[in-house]
Amino acid sequence: MSKPETNLSLKEVACQLDGAGITWAVFAGAAASVYGADRPLTDVDILVAAAEGDHIADLFPEAQIQRQEDGYILGANMPSFDILAGLTAVDLDADMAARLTHHEIAGVTVPVIPAEDNILLKALWGRGPEVGKHDWEDVEAMMRHLPTLDWGYLRWRVDACAPRQRADQILQRLEAIWRQMGNAPPSLA
Repeated sequence: MSKPETNLSLKEVACQLDGAGITWAVFAGAAASVYGADRPLTDVDILVAAAEGDHIADLFPEAQIQRQEDGYILGANMPSFDILAGLTAVDLDADMAARLTHHEIAGVTVPVIPAEDNILLKALWGRGPEVGKHDWEDVEAMMRHLPTLDWGYLRWRVDACAPRQRADQILQRLEAIWRQMGNAPPSLA
């Protein structure tokens, strides 16, 4: 028997996460929209630390819980929300949590991952319209609308989560986009 679908609002999801004392943040497409991408939102992706997986399953019993073979909880899927407990490339760690920004989405002020982290995630995924995604389009839109980027933090994060050759390719592409927009070459110190 499948679980009945419950269509929670962003405000309800936020209240449950905040009430449980879980650090969380919006990321992916919804975060791209607050940083300058201009596409309609179809859902809201939420990131919590990988260690919060069990809490998410308990907090949202109506959700479809995604597990690894060993039982480790990867996330919870609901009609308008996906809550992910960590990502393969990047976890919501203390460095990211210290840089969270707050923006209004659907009438609710929510924490959003730093623009640099969202740019990096979208660049790592690199999916395009052929699979119904807009990762590089979002990267370019965010970079076009942001007055500055913390290139030192971005380089540190890329180095921490991507193999060296892939990290260099991503940084070179991001730097090229930045320069094509008429910006000075990034300072990576």
